[in-house]
Amino acid sequence: MNFLSLAPCSEPRTIPARRTAILRFNFTGLFFLAGFLLCQVAPCPRAFAAAPPGVPAASAVNIAGKDAQMNGVPMLAGATLFPGDVIRLGDASTAALRFGDSLLLAAPLTELVIESEGVSLRNGRLQVRAGGMESFAVSAPFFHVDVAAFGGIPSSAEIRLIGSRALVSAIAGAADLTATGTADPYRLHAGESATLDASEEAASPDQAPTSPAAGQVSRLLPQVQIDRESQHIVAAVSDRIYWNDDLRSGPTGRAHVTLKDGSQLNLGSDSSLRIVQHDAQAQQTELDLLVGRLRGKITKLTRLGSKFEIKTPMGAAGLIGTDLSLWVTDDFVELMVYEGTVRFTTLDGKSVIVTAGNKVRISKAGVFDGPLPTTSAEVQTTQSLTDIVGSAKQAATVAAARPIVPIAITLAGTAVGVGIGVWQATRPTVSTSIP
Repeated sequence: MNFLSLAPCSEPRTIPARRTAILRFNFTGLFFLAGFLLCQVAPCPRAFAAAPPGVPAASAVNIAGKDAQMNGVPMLAGATLFPGDVIRLGDASTAALRFGDSLLLAAPLTELVIESEGVSLRNGRLQVRAGGMESFAVSAPFFHVDVAAFGGIPSSAEIRLIGSRALVSAIAGAADLTATGTADPYRLHAGESATLDASEEAASPDQAPTSPAAGQVSRLLPQVQIDRESQHIVAAVSDRIYWNDDLRSGPTGRAHVTLKDGSQLNLGSDSSLRIVQHDAQAQQTELDLLVGRLRGKITKLTRLGSKFEIKTPMGAAGLIGTDLSLWVTDDFVELMVYEGTVRFTTLDGKSVIVTAGNKVRISKAGVFDGPLPTTSAEVQTTQSLTDIVGSAKQAATVAAARPIVPIAITLAGTAVGVGIGVWQATRPTVSTSIP
């Protein structure tokens, strides 16, 4: 965060090493006050570079309670805060801190360190209301949050940290959450919350879901989300996939999933796939492709009564052992077969067999268009929309660097307004215009 530095035209101002929370009106103070007033009427140069050490980062616009400390001494309203200052609030104290156009509200039993572009949260609970062009950063031992105006509208977020667990909620606008060890942030929109757990219990394999395992994510382009029961987990390479897991990819997200029987699934962008079941030993698999693109290289079925079925809103594709792609939209499903044979059966029981080198399109009304031969250009285009290239990582090279911080995204409107009551008594004193 850049701050505007004002200096007299004649000589640079020297900032005293000793700082106090209350302005002392002595001769030295009057001298600097006169110099400041002179700069308001004289054309002085303004520096827009990064703030040098010693330049204030924030001010305490409101302190409630008698147990608020800055660097071990009592902190009063009006105190000037510098990078490196440590703020500790007792069980009956709250603080409102102003950082340029942003406001930070700290609840009782909160400890934080002032930084040049935000704060470092050690423990407790705070709310950020970012209204300027620059983002407000909140760092913590195992995650980082950036809050900035979203679409020209101020953003607000609440962060709670207790030991190895944290809860991040977007109240208004958006907040970007990045877990330690990951390169890409997860954007929380208003009404969404994320829970993080860096405890040893969370990283233990004993905490795996009770549902049977179906496979794992072997390649990935962010962002992809795994919906598991009431949790929404940001996917990472080497994550296990279980029965009834839903995989949802964003506009740039793609996932390569290796099932336990060796089958390979490539999920394209803006797609949703549910692993209903996958019994590798009995060769019984059922997938639901709700929307988007999926390419599957399916291991050959050999057992009597074996089944590999991919359901769509227009019907189901039954496979024996093949290489195919499915494209599901609101109006139709397109099936393209590269190897083997696929039988597609509509919801009303009509079916069509599609062999290698052919495609068929099934409308929402259940009408078949095809099968028709595919062109090499169509095959290349379809495959390129599900392949993972570029910055994708192989599981073997990423697994060692995988963070032990599971992120569970809870999509719930209850996050709006969470915790505002903590600062209700001091809120009017701070500002009535900030959301």
